[in-house]
Amino acid sequence: MSHPDPHVRAARWPARVLFLGLALAALSACASGQDGRSPSSATAPVSGHSAPAAQRVAVTHAIPADITDLVLPVTGADTRWAQGLDALGRLAADKATRQCLASHDASMPPQPPVSFLRYSAVPDLDFIARHGFNGVPVPDGAAATPRDGSPATAAPAGPDAAQRTCLTRGSAVGNDFRTSYLRLQTQWWQEVASLNSAPEVRSAFGEFGRCLAGHRTPAKDESAFFDLVDRRLQAGDTDRSLGALYATCMKPVEDTREPLRERLRDKFRKEHRGEVEKVRTTLTRTVRDLERRYDIRISFPAP
Repeated sequence: MSHPDPHVRAARWPARVLFLGLALAALSACASGQDGRSPSSATAPVSGHSAPAAQRVAVTHAIPADITDLVLPVTGADTRWAQGLDALGRLAADKATRQCLASHDASMPPQPPVSFLRYSAVPDLDFIARHGFNGVPVPDGAAATPRDGSPATAAPAGPDAAQRTCLTRGSAVGNDFRTSYLRLQTQWWQEVASLNSAPEVRSAFGEFGRCLAGHRTPAKDESAFFDLVDRRLQAGDTDRSLGALYATCMKPVEDTREPLRERLRDKFRKEHRGEVEKVRTTLTRTVRDLERRYDIRISFPAP
């Protein structure tokens, strides 16, 4: 499976693939015209092969009563809220880029479609069991085609001046939106990651490895398993059976971690009361403003 963009290639499942220290990511994205993802040892784990995927999934549009649930996911199902929030910023960036290019009578360089990307720190096991690990396109996301509607082809050279300007402008739109909640979410992901050092979680991961061995899987741990997934996808094979296996073997780990995350989020909300309340009172308005400005709609994947 080809990856038309190095940042897309970086957004793969292994837990070692992380958001670049997020403030730096925003700056580099503005400079490069990309969406700001790159491997690093920093904060928020992100998953999901985002190479263009043929499959599509049902979506919902209703925002939960407490919008901070979009920022502080506890369960795999919760991460669908976070996926939609992240995708909205990238969709707005895409629309802003295309508007800018139209004003310059310039074409859109080949781009992968905006897709929902899943989080490896809080895996959505039900979704993975049904759909595997590939990213799935966001509804109403612009296809990777030039402005004239013809199929996208590899450009013979790098983006021209107008394209660079517009890609940077689009990236700024997405980064400005993420700034409204990113600090709080980054702190949350750091807390979530700390749970993996708990003795009961380490023990549960031992069960995960034994489960893989019991299914004669050529992987001894989660990192090796995702290497296997990546090789399958790179070869153009389906990963659906591996998704079902992962969901089965990871369930004891999630059964252990979910109640720990529930208690942790209660504590986190108390300790970060000021930032939580700021996001709670401003994020809905920020989302609606972005929807109106770019004629898009926030959506969340459904199983």
